[in-house]
Amino acid sequence: MFNWLRRRRLSAEARRKLLLLSARAEEALIETHANNLLDLLQTLGEEVDLDRGIELYAEMVSLDESIANSVTNRVLTRLESLQERGGREARRFKHIFR
Repeated sequence: MFNWLRRRRLSAEARRKLLLLSARAEEALIETHANNLLDLLQTLGEEVDLDRGIELYAEMVSLDESIANSVTNRVLTRLESLQERGGREARRFKHIFR
């Protein structure tokens, strides 16, 4: 990803800022995908199970495997959190947190 950095000299501070901005952008991207995936799962309702819903979303938007793993982890964490609070949407997926 940062091959072009090798061709150009950057100060340590500039490199740090670039890496920080890149990390923030990736986090925002993962957050957006997680929200969209949760919306998709809610829209599909009982039509598909959780695993298939995640697969469909990853295929639809051509997610890179590492991003897909991060998005999946974030969605599962949110669903677990909803279940702990007794949210309606979480009851649909209660069997995955046994």
